[in-house]
Amino acid sequence: MATRRSLRSTEEVKSFGLLLFLSAMYGIMSYVAYIIIHVSYVSPLGIDAPIDRFSEARAIEHVRHLSVDIDGRQEGKEGLKEAARYIKKELEMIQARAGPGFRVEVEETLIAGSFNMMFLQRSISLGYRNHTNIIMRIHSSDSKDSDPFLLVNSHFDGPIGSPAAGDCGSCVASMLEMARLIIDSNWIPPRPVIFLFNGAEELFLLGSHGFMTMHELADNIGASINIEASGSGGIDLVCQSGPGSWPSHVYAQSAVYPMAQSSAQDLFGIIPGDTDHRIFSQDYGDIPGLDIIFLIGGYFYHTSYDTLERLLPGSIQARGDNLLSLIKGFTNSPFLQSAKQRSITIVENGTDNGQAVFFDYMSWFMVCIFLSKQHDCIL
Repeated sequence: MATRRSLRSTEEVKSFGLLLFLSAMYGIMSYVAYIIIHVSYVSPLGIDAPIDRFSEARAIEHVRHLSVDIDGRQEGKEGLKEAARYIKKELEMIQARAGPGFRVEVEETLIAGSFNMMFLQRSISLGYRNHTNIIMRIHSSDSKDSDPFLLVNSHFDGPIGSPAAGDCGSCVASMLEMARLIIDSNWIPPRPVIFLFNGAEELFLLGSHGFMTMHELADNIGASINIEASGSGGIDLVCQSGPGSWPSHVYAQSAVYPMAQSSAQDLFGIIPGDTDHRIFSQDYGDIPGLDIIFLIGGYFYHTSYDTLERLLPGSIQARGDNLLSLIKGFTNSPFLQSAKQRSITIVENGTDNGQAVFFDYMSWFMVCIFLSKQHDCIL
């Protein structure tokens, strides 16, 4: 009898120990996941960071001006015009510092057009005019205008009633700081890079449509990176990738803080919204690219609470570090081709319709399976 009680007591102790172990493991894993998702492990660089490093503090000053000093960046408000003037002025100051190995061009364009699009299973007809895009083109002094280039895009307009610090002041600020870094560090991209600051995304993607249908360089886009925000920070999530699998391949090889889920692309279609990636990759370009979005703090999205104070520290730093590596990866890729070159490749080798299955683990590394004619590998 005593032996049975002793065995039962021992089993109860073991069971209780296992329960404590599982509870501790769950707590540790939850804590680590919280740190990763909220980028608490990324240390933002200050305003005095080296000129060859991306600095969140310098980017925050741009966000401050766009979301605090300017009273609203909605279409029809003076604030949107003020934002365009501020962006162009900052770009021209960067342009003036460019070394002899660079060719840097800054232009302001007025766009107009009309088109139909399907949105929420409804056909919508849109017509517009006199919307502003600001464009910076950075390339080497010996490059040709016909060279394929990487397009980095975001929008500087905001939704009604919102300071739009996250969506998408943080995106514009990241691009301004990235343009500064490229010039001040004297890193000359092997292929041209165009930064497109479009002024009409919230109004059914008009800015990107105007660029694709009116700008003379649209056919030379080899790939696109669309920067967006549906929240106030966190690691940028790759929500859409393609067409083709090679943009995912570049991301997997380049991202410093990878966060990508191929399943997100399957779920994106049920979200009642869209991004400029649609215009570039589907409706008007068939351009390979990535759609990268802030998601944490989505309850502030498109509200008056999307303020500078709610941006998660470290988020813009992680975005900038990722963006620099991605720009280097894309501009060095042999798959960066103009529309004409892509057409020739399709005739010779067939279409790269392969899909990539990928996911990250705690933003430490990525597991990717590429199934296409161009890639057949596991990273």
